Amino acid sequence: MNFLLKSLAAAAGKGQVAPGEEITINVDLMLAHDGSAGKVLAAWPAGERVACPERVVFTLDHTLPAPAVASRQLHREMQAFARREGIHLFDRGEGVLHQVVAERFTPRAGMIIAGADGHVATAGAFGAIAFSLKPEELVSVLVSGKLQLKVPEIYNVQVKGKMPPGVAARDLALAVLKHLDRETVKGRALGFQGPGVWGLSTAGRMALCNLIGETGAVTGLIIPPQAVVPGVKPNLEVELENLEPVVACPPSPFNVRPLKELEGLPITQAVVGGCASGRLEDLRELALGLNGRKVHREVTLLVTPASRDVLHQMEREGLARVLRDLGAIILPPGCGPCPGIHLGLLAPGDRALAATVRNVPGRMGSEQSEIYLASPRTVGAAAAAGNITAGGTV
Repeated sequence: MNFLLKSLAAAAGKGQVAPGEEITINVDLMLAHDGSAGKVLAAWPAGERVACPERVVFTLDHTLPAPAVASRQLHREMQAFARREGIHLFDRGEGVLHQVVAERFTPRAGMIIAGADGHVATAGAFGAIAFSLKPEELVSVLVSGKLQLKVPEIYNVQVKGKMPPGVAARDLALAVLKHLDRETVKGRALGFQGPGVWGLSTAGRMALCNLIGETGAVTGLIIPPQAVVPGVKPNLEVELENLEPVVACPPSPFNVRPLKELEGLPITQAVVGGCASGRLEDLRELALGLNGRKVHREVTLLVTPASRDVLHQMEREGLARVLRDLGAIILPPGCGPCPGIHLGLLAPGDRALAATVRNVPGRMGSEQSEIYLASPRTVGAAAAAGNITAGGTV
């Protein structure tokens, strides 16, 4: 059996499992946030209790500080639920859910995670197997500590070589999306392996796995080197030496084009941070893209550290001061503008270049705005130039 099947079999207490088999597995970590917990609480069965409170993590990251009265009411409901059930609640700006999990809960190879969010596969960077659920589906997992699922087939992506200068893990992730479609990976798990992914930094692996949620796969992860099954033909091969900076164009992250083809396209907003690109390495890359230049007078640059710890690191090394002096607006740790709730909504006619997860119309505000996706360094270069540019990305 491959690593995925072995891990699921162990979680189910079985000797082996096969794709298509219906199983029930023990869950090591259960997740929700203020973007999904409202529906979890609304569906909560009267009289039921959380089975394993020490394994449950809720965060306030989508709407903190609260942009509306209803948001504040939800926060208080979540606080009351956390007190009653004894679960972990991070409600003081500790950061976005997936970064909090990475920093405080030590994801490991084979760990089973279930969360009411579309990007829980970020933990796949550590070899964890994380399933995105609807909030209502998470309720039964919280009550039982178990998840019922159909064992997925694995779609293997082999990554070879070494990353060229100026090319980032997000370029790799977007390049993979360019070669996929939702029907290809629907119901399957994406498995990344090979020297090209094992050589990535932790931040790079998280950036790669963060976009798995956009593919339509049920989960995805980086297969540990020691767990690779020899002789298995990959479904997709990627040679890093052939990669170049890319941009995902509206209306879908699958619509990926070389950066050079978008040269000169004006932007009005630039966004870096959150679960997709808010780690210290990402924000250093943003600064490299700016290259000491002020943010263009027609551009608003919004920066969201993924966690309070990242913000502390930025402050210690002077990076926060540098970005502010160049014209960036540093937002509280969390999701920032990405969910389209507050902290940087787009108006009709806006065009954003963002190192975030999704670019469907209306994602960050008006459906008459446009969102393009790229790496933090590409965003930095564009924020200084006022348009998408290859200058500053190498």
